[in-house]
Amino acid sequence: MGIAIGAFRSARGLRPEERSDFEIYSNDSLANAFRNIAATVRVGAFIISALALVAAGVGIMNIMLVSVTERTKEIGIRKSLGARPHDIRMQFLLEALFLSLLGATAGIILGIIAGNGLAVWLQASIVFPFAWAILGVLVCSAIGVGFGLYPAHKAASLDPIEALRYE
Repeated sequence: MGIAIGAFRSARGLRPEERSDFEIYSNDSLANAFRNIAATVRVGAFIISALALVAAGVGIMNIMLVSVTERTKEIGIRKSLGARPHDIRMQFLLEALFLSLLGATAGIILGIIAGNGLAVWLQASIVFPFAWAILGVLVCSAIGVGFGLYPAHKAASLDPIEALRYE
């Protein structure tokens, strides 16, 4: 690189005490710039996806809370017939898990369609990232169970007599 700098300085007629009025970009400097941009995009994508997952979790929790309110009488009947709080809690947790897995499946299908469409458009090879799909299902499952805990606990802790009176 020193030979190139000397050649440029000589071609521009710069004296030794003068600053260089040019810049030299190598493949390494361009690669570093690309890595910095990719890291910034990665952080931004992580923040946006985390906010989207929290919003989805709140949506699941609201749907489940509405479900608990609408099915209060059914919960009272089940409890009066001997259902344990654990049984009620598991029912609502499984419903929240089902909702989140439905979202995960829709996301994976849309991702496959978008990714394959982009690959065909760019004339690139089509690749399915199995590890990322599995990670997506696991994260969605955790979101469903995590945000379904409160509605499930609320349903399990209903008093059967009060629940049977609910209209």
